[in-house]
Amino acid sequence: MSYGGWSETKPTDEDVSLLCRWMQNISESETNRTYDEFTAVEYRSQVVAGINFLVKVHVGENDYVHLMIFQSPLLRNTIETKFLGVQGDHKLEDHLEPFKPSSLNEYLD
Repeated sequence: MSYGGWSETKPTDEDVSLLCRWMQNISESETNRTYDEFTAVEYRSQVVAGINFLVKVHVGENDYVHLMIFQSPLLRNTIETKFLGVQGDHKLEDHLEPFKPSSLNEYLD
């Protein structure tokens, strides 16, 4: 993967699963839904001044959401994680395509 380019889609690992679990409440608030299931299944990443993650999350039956999460590099013994957005109404077969939440463009350029 080159800097600025998105990786190929990969199966979710433990780190990405944990990031997604941290983002469940925010995702539910943004989509006005409550999810009994919230399981990350695959993701893409982009190295910028930190890492952008685009993650497909199973939320029940054949329903999925796509999350965008930013994680900063380690600075002064701190890593910052930010919720950048969620897209609902996806299915398993939908490809992970980067999206730019209108209020958060500065994190995705």
